[in-house]
Amino acid sequence: MDGNKDEAMKCVGIAKEAIASGNKERALKFIGIAQRLNHNLNVDDLLVACKNLDSANSSSSNGKSHVTSSPVSPKQAEGVNGEPSYTEEHVQVVRRIKRSADYYEILGVGKSCSVEEVKKAYRKLSLKVHPDKNKAPGSEEAFKKVGKAFKCLSDDNLRRQYDQTGLVEGDEYGQHYNAMRRRRTGHNMFDDNFDADEIFRSFFGQGDMFRTAHVYRTRRAATGGQPTGDGGGGGTSPNLMLLLQLLPFLLIILLACLPFSEPEYSLQRNYTYQFSKMTNEYGVEFYVKSSDFDQKYPLGTAARVNIENSVIKDYKNMLWRYCHVEMQRRSWSRNLPTPHCDKLETLGIA
Repeated sequence: MDGNKDEAMKCVGIAKEAIASGNKERALKFIGIAQRLNHNLNVDDLLVACKNLDSANSSSSNGKSHVTSSPVSPKQAEGVNGEPSYTEEHVQVVRRIKRSADYYEILGVGKSCSVEEVKKAYRKLSLKVHPDKNKAPGSEEAFKKVGKAFKCLSDDNLRRQYDQTGLVEGDEYGQHYNAMRRRRTGHNMFDDNFDADEIFRSFFGQGDMFRTAHVYRTRRAATGGQPTGDGGGGGTSPNLMLLLQLLPFLLIILLACLPFSEPEYSLQRNYTYQFSKMTNEYGVEFYVKSSDFDQKYPLGTAARVNIENSVIKDYKNMLWRYCHVEMQRRSWSRNLPTPHCDKLETLGIA
C-alpha cells in the first residue's frame, strides 16, 4: 500500500504541472490514476482547479480569436534561405499531433483497425509532417510521434502490450513504468534509440522523398552534427555507402545458405503448424508441422515426454507474462479481470 501511495503522489504532482500549463485533459487523467492508486486521497482542490481552466481558456480564446484564426502568411513562414513556406494546415496538423497522447488518435484510426489501415494512415500522415515538407514549428517532434505510433500499432506484441497497459511512452508515469520494466525484463517496450527517419525510409524505400540533404538528419545528429553525404568533409565514400546498402541482402543470402531447423511445435496455429496435439499432462494444446508427428515421437517415449514438458513450460511462461501485466493493471483498478492468472491457478502450475 505504501508503494501505491508514493505512486499516487507522483501522479498528483504531474496533475499539478498539467494544471499550471493549462492542460485540463492531462490533469484529469492523472487525478483519476491517483484516485485509483489511493482511494483515501483528497483531490477536491485539484478538480476545482481543473474546472476553473474552462473559464480561463474560454476568456483567453475570446480575447485572441482575431489573432489565432488568421492563416499564416507565406512570407512570414519563408526561411532566410528561401526554403518552402508552411501553411496554416501544416501548423494545425502539427499542433493536433503534439497535443495528442494516444497512438490511435495520433494516426486517426480506431482501436479495432487492421495493420493495413495503420499503414495507410501512417503513409498519409507522415508525408504531411515530414520536416523536409512541413516547415511549421514542431514538425520534427510531430514526425517522431507519428513514427512511434506506427511502430507500436503495426507490431502485434507492442500493440497488445499498449492496449493492455493503457500507457503512453511519452507520459511521465509511462516512463516510470518502462523504467521498472527494464529493471525486471532487461528491455523496454520501445527502443531507446528510436529513429523516425529509419521507419520512414523502410516504409517508402530508399528513394529521396523530398531532399536527400535532410533525410539523414537523425543520423547526423547522432554523429555530432557531421554530414554523412558527399558534400561534407570526412564524409562516407560512395563505395562504402553502396556496401552498407547491399549488406542486408548479403546477410539474407548467407542465412539462406546456413542450416536452419524450425521448432517441432508451436503454441499458436499458423500456416506452418497446422496439426493439433495435446499434452498428456494438463491438456495443453499445441500444434505440429506434420501428421507423422506421432510416428516420429510415439506416445510414452522419452522424446515425446521431453517435447510435452517443453510445451507445458512455454505455456506456463506465456501465461505468467500476461498474468504479470494483469496484476499491474489491478493496482489501478481492483475490478479488472485476471483471466491468465486464473488459468495459471486452475492448471496448478503457477
